[in-house]
Amino acid sequence: MASAPQFHMPDEAEPPREGGVRRSHIAVALVALLVGVGATLGLQALAAQSGPRSEQAVRDAVLGYLGAIAAGDDDTADAALLGSAQRASAQPSSIAADGRLRSPRITEVVLGDGTARVDVSYAVADRTILSRIEAVFADGAWRMQRTLGEPVSISSALSVPVQVDAIGVVLATRSLLLLPGRHTIAPIETALVTMSGSTVDVDGDPRTQSAIDLEPTLTAAALSQLAATGSGFAAACSADRSCNLPAGFNASTLPDPIVVPWSGQAGEVAVRVPIASGDVGTALEVVGRMSPDLSTFEGMRCALAGEEPRPCGP
Repeated sequence: MASAPQFHMPDEAEPPREGGVRRSHIAVALVALLVGVGATLGLQALAAQSGPRSEQAVRDAVLGYLGAIAAGDDDTADAALLGSAQRASAQPSSIAADGRLRSPRITEVVLGDGTARVDVSYAVADRTILSRIEAVFADGAWRMQRTLGEPVSISSALSVPVQVDAIGVVLATRSLLLLPGRHTIAPIETALVTMSGSTVDVDGDPRTQSAIDLEPTLTAAALSQLAATGSGFAAACSADRSCNLPAGFNASTLPDPIVVPWSGQAGEVAVRVPIASGDVGTALEVVGRMSPDLSTFEGMRCALAGEEPRPCGP
């Protein structure tokens, strides 16, 4: 008679087989990996929103720069720029408080790889200006690649020093880098030169152009001195025949001098006096060099047309 089959019932305390252990370890590892990845992504997302390279950090840096210009805070405005960035000719504090930019705000930020393009708006005088600032992440912070200053050409009818805001300007520079705002050109009232004060609005947008065109004039006293020196020179060279003057020339009948453009040294001005006798004519030119304070002539040179200028006058 065949024996009944024997069945072995596993004991509850028997350890799991090797395959089950391996699967359990894999599952635990996968869970740990997923948790780690999630944590890393979460930290990256948090850093992208509020870290030093984030859009919010760019906004804070740009608004800080604009706010410093608006408040006349020279140190903060300078620190916001890259070390290699060109600085404005006049610091924010040199602009009168009621002439500085107002109401700065950011309209758009586009982030790149360590760079940012920031569109901004602010008010200058009675206008709202739209402009763009380029920033880069350097030395652990966002910094402006260039000043918001705008190149402003400056020209003048006379080569005399002027004052823009609180800085003295020699016109040989031909151009100033000015921050957005209403800039004040001081009047000139001296013994030799006079000019009314004026203002110029600079918007800070490189796509537009601003210019300062000045119209200083010589005073009646200055023209009188130049005319008297020219008349004395003509009379002397006529008497000793050292210059070629028309026959019948009379120095006492010279017409009033005419101010002419002059490209000599700073502080020099020139006048021309037409000389005619019958059909023969020439011109007398007198160049005067003014003192730095425009109060007196430090020297003069005279010449007839086509001749070399020579010292003249007292």
